[in-house]
Order: sequence, then C-alpha cells, then structure tokens
Amino acid sequence: MTLDPTQAYRMLGLAPGATSEEVKTAYRDLAQVWHPDRFPDNERLRQKAVRNQQLINEAYAVLRELEPPPSPVAPEPHPHLTLGQRISASLGIGDAHHPGILRRSLHVFWPDPKYRRRRKVRRPGRLIIGFLLIAAAALVTLWYEGVLAF
Repeated sequence: MTLDPTQAYRMLGLAPGATSEEVKTAYRDLAQVWHPDRFPDNERLRQKAVRNQQLINEAYAVLRELEPPPSPVAPEPHPHLTLGQRISASLGIGDAHHPGILRRSLHVFWPDPKYRRRRKVRRPGRLIIGFLLIAAAALVTLWYEGVLAF
C-alpha cells in the first residue's frame, strides 16, 4: 500500500505541513505504543501491532522523503587567499577568512610551552632539614632511653 503525504500525516496524527522534528517525535511515540514486543502473550494483539507498526514505518518513510536533504553550501573563498588557504577552505579545514584557526588547532597536539604542566621542583634544603629533624629525634630518643650518654 502506497500512502500519499496527506494520509501519512493523518496516520501519524499530525496536520499537513508539520516540521521534521514533529514528524520524528510522532513516529517515535507511535512506534513505542505499537511495538510488537509489548504483546508477547496475546497473539491477536501482536498481529495487530505488527500491522500498525508497518503502517507507521511506511508513513514515516513517505514523510522523510518529502523533506529534501540539506545540501552543504561551501562559502566562496576570498580572491586574495593563498593556494594553501584555498585548499584548506575547499576541504573544509579551518576558516578561509581566518587561516590561523587550523594552525591554532594543531596546538592541541603540540601545546605552547607556557601551558605545559610544570614539574614540581623539589628543593634540597627542605629535604636536608627533614633528614636533620629525624636524626635529631632519633638521638634524643636514644639519649632518653640511656643508650647514649652525653
């Protein structure tokens, strides 16, 4: 059975001329309501759901074909662009009017040194002071226990 667009709109419960978002939402709602897996125990309802699901799918396919696919429109490059800028513009890499975008996007792979993670600098003075404090505590403990006599 081939549906015309008016019947397809009516089958999805929409007014003719509905947007593609409305069509998609109506299709998903009806597909969820009439999905055959919802009726595993009742064969009569399952067959009815299969038929309704087929009609819903057909109506959605008809309405999807009505809307032409969006065609990508490439902006016309400026006549004073270099050859490399024209190539990158035709490939859709970067912006033809701002050719530095591609160069700056490569900084993700090669970041500027000022943004690199800095290593924590360990100062040897703090390490030496910590070692001396531990040694002093050990000496005081040994003297207190009577092992060392000063």
